[in-house]
Amino acid sequence: MSDVSMLDPLPSHDLKLNPHAPHPDFPWFIGVPSDWALLDTNPESWQRSAARMVDDRFFGQRLRAAERRGVLQFVEQLVADCQRAGTALSLVRLGRMSTGAVGSAGLHLGWFDSAPQPAGLALVRQTLPRTGTAEEVDTPLGPGILHRDVASTVPPGGLTRVRSTVLQLFLPLSGTTWTAVLSAATPHPELEQMLTDVIVAVAQSITPADPADVAAAHEARRDHEAERGHETQRDGEHD
Repeated sequence: MSDVSMLDPLPSHDLKLNPHAPHPDFPWFIGVPSDWALLDTNPESWQRSAARMVDDRFFGQRLRAAERRGVLQFVEQLVADCQRAGTALSLVRLGRMSTGAVGSAGLHLGWFDSAPQPAGLALVRQTLPRTGTAEEVDTPLGPGILHRDVASTVPPGGLTRVRSTVLQLFLPLSGTTWTAVLSAATPHPELEQMLTDVIVAVAQSITPADPADVAAAHEARRDHEAERGHETQRDGEHD
């Protein structure tokens, strides 16, 4: 189980974010559970990092060759999915289930920019799937929405379809056009409550580094958009 009361503060400027993934133009902080590992999705280093992470996570445990291959396949598929989705930050949890089988779970952070519309719950509700359930979650930045659904999926490294619980938590950052989107899924029923606790705790830890930075970034964007508008108008006059 993750101890969601023990979150490590993780400043975004210390992370090597995917340069192609959208993310706010101001510094932000996020806390991650101490027993989860950061997933390296860099094309040049992820394979070495994956092997090291798997060995570290199962240090001192007997991991059969077939189990190790299965875990590495899971990580490989997870990396590929994150690269395609433009995920800004991914975490992974590996370990033994109560049955003795190897279990795994992923937690991913993406950012959605709704410019020129400001971020807000009304906009989030318009994008929610028609299936599943949604509930509001309190955070220091204001309410977010946790959406829960089930899906039939083939887990990374698996061969057959299984029932998976799928969680998505949307947290609009008030005063900006940015919404943090946390997502997680697991085919293991015994991990569902842990995953729910973790995704809520991580969402509650997200915060801008300094409100002044948010205001400055918003002002810079507004000036940039105004300048682009003037340039478009001048080009039209020249035509």
